[in-house]
Amino acid sequence: MRIIKKETDYALRALFFINEKGGKIPVSEIYSQIKAPKPFLRKIFRMMASFGILISQKGKNGGFEFKKPFEEITLADINDIFDERTTPGGCPFKSKICANYKTCVLKGKISEIEEETHKRLRNTYIKDLWR
Repeated sequence: MRIIKKETDYALRALFFINEKGGKIPVSEIYSQIKAPKPFLRKIFRMMASFGILISQKGKNGGFEFKKPFEEITLADINDIFDERTTPGGCPFKSKICANYKTCVLKGKISEIEEETHKRLRNTYIKDLWR
């Protein structure tokens, strides 16, 4: 079971880099540090901006900076941007709604585990992970 997606990993690396450098960081500088495909990182940055984590400024002096203070960002804030949570009736093992949902012996326990995991992510601040 993968708890943290690749997008979340790259997002965290980018946020740590932006925090370390301070201020508005040009995209090119972030790309060279993170070493991930540019289209992939562009999508990640766009999503973090749309969820209120970063501010994007275009142009010659453009770049990304924090909208939400670094100290207040939790793992859940970042993970929830990229994690497709299981919907009611959904199965964590399949991408389609399960026909056996009503009689499934796993759904209750899996839902409980997912909720406990999400609670821990909500209580983990990324500042505590940054060295």
